[in-house]
Amino acid sequence: MLVGKSEGKKTDMISFANLGGRIVTVGENEQMPGINEINSGGTGINPQNSNHEVPSKMLENANINQMNISVIIPTKNAGPDFENLIKTLKHQVGFAEIEIVIVDSGSQDDTIKISRKCASKVIEILPEDFSHSYARNLGAINASGDYFLFTVQDALPPSNTWLHTMMTKMVEFNASAVSCAEQPREDSDLFYKVISWHHYEYLEVNKSDRILSMPAEQNNFNLRKNGQLSNIACLISADLFYDYQFRFSYAEDLDLGLRLIKDGHKLAFLNTPRINHSHNRSPYYSLKRGYVDNLTLSDIFSDFKIPDTNLLAVSADIGFIFHFICTHIITKISEFTYPQNLTEFENSLKQLINSISYLVYPLSIDVTHCQHLDEDLSDIIEELLHFSYLEKAGKPYQGRLVNALLDFVNITFRYLKQSYKVIDVELAEEIKSCIMKEAAVLSGAELAFSYLNSSEYAREKYSSIYSSLRKDI
Repeated sequence: MLVGKSEGKKTDMISFANLGGRIVTVGENEQMPGINEINSGGTGINPQNSNHEVPSKMLENANINQMNISVIIPTKNAGPDFENLIKTLKHQVGFAEIEIVIVDSGSQDDTIKISRKCASKVIEILPEDFSHSYARNLGAINASGDYFLFTVQDALPPSNTWLHTMMTKMVEFNASAVSCAEQPREDSDLFYKVISWHHYEYLEVNKSDRILSMPAEQNNFNLRKNGQLSNIACLISADLFYDYQFRFSYAEDLDLGLRLIKDGHKLAFLNTPRINHSHNRSPYYSLKRGYVDNLTLSDIFSDFKIPDTNLLAVSADIGFIFHFICTHIITKISEFTYPQNLTEFENSLKQLINSISYLVYPLSIDVTHCQHLDEDLSDIIEELLHFSYLEKAGKPYQGRLVNALLDFVNITFRYLKQSYKVIDVELAEEIKSCIMKEAAVLSGAELAFSYLNSSEYAREKYSSIYSSLRKDI
């Protein structure tokens, strides 16, 4: 079934009705009709008869084994391992039925063929119609389960009891929705291991499960910490989801969690069981992720701090920091004799990074031949340097990225010290790549701050850069 959006409307939020096969949609800023207000043919859904105060209460007098679960997965070119995910989900034990709902946005591989082979329900949308909220809301419209599990195409439950444990803990904690931490795959790169570990450290779920609710002090730090859901694995009752839905094209899971706790609901974020999931993506993707992350946080939180900066200053800082990584840090790491004591390695690296504060902007910068820098990131650095670099050349370095990078490197070594005492050649290469991606995500954040501080004229003038940073995130 191919579903398209209505022209001229933002359709991240969707009315839960189906008129003769045509999806009825409403925009983010429009009044969404009640689910039972639109019923033409087909079965009407009446959420007014359900208990929205504490949706998990419905399970107290019901057997979990009688529940039907709909697993909703947005896909695009999911790859050959996708069949294993569907079969693993289908074989989750302890429920009456597991339904798989696939919302595909233009796969060119065998994703749709695999999905149909595995008896999944498949909805196809145009690639240009995809957003994280729209695809998931559309899947929910076409789902029939009592509960929805939202997950992603490259995750994998670790066992056939994983989902039952998620549901059991949801009942135990009397939570309205539950997510779990992820376990990076064995082939995950160091960068992803570091950022996921640090994220769960921030959420305080690295060692135990947490029940989340509205914090007493409602600033962006506390709200994010207590309102976080994750669509890598998010379990919620269908009735409650019908009331809320996902919104926005990005961070739709965080937004849902925030709205739930603001309305008095409790959430749970689990340390165990974890779901296997990770990415090995390019430095350029990390740059874009840092950009979109910070734009989104500034939209969601009114107290999100936006440093005073501009594109010209940021461009010079980005060019300089990548030049330094390529010519100094990577070179220095390559010169070490291995195996190297981890503490000695750490101290030497930090000393080198600290020396940046005493340097000047070089007369020219060329990052095109750096081994750990992908071509897309190299190209955008070159484009940024055209805007501003000449006026900085030869002057003392005054950028902000060096301190941010040093903080990130400190996090990296806190993570490494849990498992390593020495650095070998293989791990040293991973550290090179990790530092490159750390600099990239920090650079993306700085570009977001420059955009948020810029005038409409400046946004238009540099629109080619700003618009490219939003693509495929």
